Amino acid sequence: MARFGLHAAILATLLSQALWAQSDSVQAAGQRSPESKVEKTTPTPVLKARTRLVIVDVLAHDKKGQTVTDLQASDFKVREDGKEQKISVFAFQNPSAVPVQSAESESLALNVFRNAPRFRSNSALNVILLDGLNTTLLNQAYVRSEMVSFLEKLPQGQPVAIYALGKKLRLLQDFTTDLTELKKVIQAFKGESSHVLSSPTGTPEVPMTLQGWALETLQEKAPQMKQQMDNFAQESGSNQMDLRIAYTVSALTSLARMLAGYPGRKNLIWLTESVPVHIFANGADIPIDDASQGRSPGRKLPDGASAARTRRSYEDQLALVANLFADAQVAVYPIDARGLVGSVLYDSAQNLSGRSVMGAFAIRAEGKQMEELFEAHSNMNDIADKTGGKAYYNRNGLDRALLGDMEDGSTYYTLGYYPENKNWDGRFRKIQVSSERHDVKLRYRLGYFATDRAAFDKRHPEQKDRDFSVALDPNSPVATALQFEAIVLPPSAQTQNKVVMRYIIDPHQILFETGADGLHHAEVDCAARVYPPKDVEHPVTTEASRMEAAVKQDVFEKINRSWFPCQLSVELPPGNYYVRLAVRDNLTGILGSVNAQVTVPAASVADQSPPK
Repeated sequence: MARFGLHAAILATLLSQALWAQSDSVQAAGQRSPESKVEKTTPTPVLKARTRLVIVDVLAHDKKGQTVTDLQASDFKVREDGKEQKISVFAFQNPSAVPVQSAESESLALNVFRNAPRFRSNSALNVILLDGLNTTLLNQAYVRSEMVSFLEKLPQGQPVAIYALGKKLRLLQDFTTDLTELKKVIQAFKGESSHVLSSPTGTPEVPMTLQGWALETLQEKAPQMKQQMDNFAQESGSNQMDLRIAYTVSALTSLARMLAGYPGRKNLIWLTESVPVHIFANGADIPIDDASQGRSPGRKLPDGASAARTRRSYEDQLALVANLFADAQVAVYPIDARGLVGSVLYDSAQNLSGRSVMGAFAIRAEGKQMEELFEAHSNMNDIADKTGGKAYYNRNGLDRALLGDMEDGSTYYTLGYYPENKNWDGRFRKIQVSSERHDVKLRYRLGYFATDRAAFDKRHPEQKDRDFSVALDPNSPVATALQFEAIVLPPSAQTQNKVVMRYIIDPHQILFETGADGLHHAEVDCAARVYPPKDVEHPVTTEASRMEAAVKQDVFEKINRSWFPCQLSVELPPGNYYVRLAVRDNLTGILGSVNAQVTVPAASVADQSPPK
């Protein structure tokens, strides 16, 4: 309680003396929904002096595959696009050096909520993603049985969190070292039928076009009708793949934002049947019909209109996901949920008996299977290589792969450098790390995209609202990149029967830029979305405010010694409510979010006061 009182007192002083009283220093854009457009004022010329620390986690092994633990900073050389960079950060991370710390036990005062990471550990954190969106129910059942076997072999002290991806990304178990709790979660998990797969159960899918004799007849008698059917099937498949990519990219983005506030390396162990697209693709357009079938881009479709409809551009969004992973130090370890895949000719689930197994149907079925496996494994290798992880496929024993992932990513070196190339043109920059010790084999992420966030926002103005809307979903993982504390106060006579939400934001995570006017400029959004306790799908209301700060040096120093403030208020009828709180630094795009609760009494304090 003392901590809360101290915060309230300092906050009141800061607001009255430094911020709220200075109308020319901090301008609030008013209360509005985060999806609405914010009116722009004439921009003040700003001198942008941004730099970026690039962090690279490096795994070092000798010729026998054993971890090398005695390397120094002088043993490494880092190059970016072939040009050597100065190493500014060096550290060796060894989980055996310091024991695992338990989850944060500090209790918060009444009505106070915080999005700081709740688990502290000096070993690499492990997140297991059970992907039901891109995996059939048949293989989800296999994954569940393998997970039970994996937990039986998991050593004590390994911090693990479990998420499930279906229509939404759901947290099944937050970080814990309690094996008993992890086993309960897996045993209770029943999987989820995918709404974007042609055959979510894993049984043979029904072809959308005619087959065999009917196909030959249609081709001969009505070729135009056949072309229309083919176009419909291609467009339908493209739309389906479009949904898979959109849901997958959104889930990966949420996971990256959730992990951003946790220090050190994080291993994302992704149990999936298929990574739907090259997450780190470096091309202007991705033809979905080709990408989904493992074919090279540029294949001509029957008509130009169909080709246009089946082409989607994901370059910028995928680059953003790539950089979120890089900034959060996330290495991805995709594991094929199918295990060891045999020929479709001998797969009992396909039931090819009676279909001329040695004929054209079987040949096409096997050819399609090979294409799908090639594309899936190629995408797995891509995301693993470019994040410093490792892909596992075409093997049985998923439990051994899981244990191998955790052991593989637990001991590593952290290198950091400030790129000499300050031209943020969005291109992919290759990172090369070498060692002066020739007997050492290194593995690390292969690069990053030099993305300018301001330029990205201009090209995709809808993305900021979409990201903020996801952050305000109470089912979405809590984002920790921009950390803050919030005080949610029920109605009182002083607040005129409104719920008041006061945000206390860490100023060191906010980008301040010095303008030509000599002031320090920042732009921060704070928002709250209120839900009834039994229906988190339909919000009651959303409130948001934009804080556009332009402060002098003395105020800037005060903020850095305390916090950056924001405040919202909302009038609610009596009842209990869930509240999702979120903040965003608009200059960098980083987010923070947290879940809160508030109770509005049946009669407010003002109503209960005696009449005068």
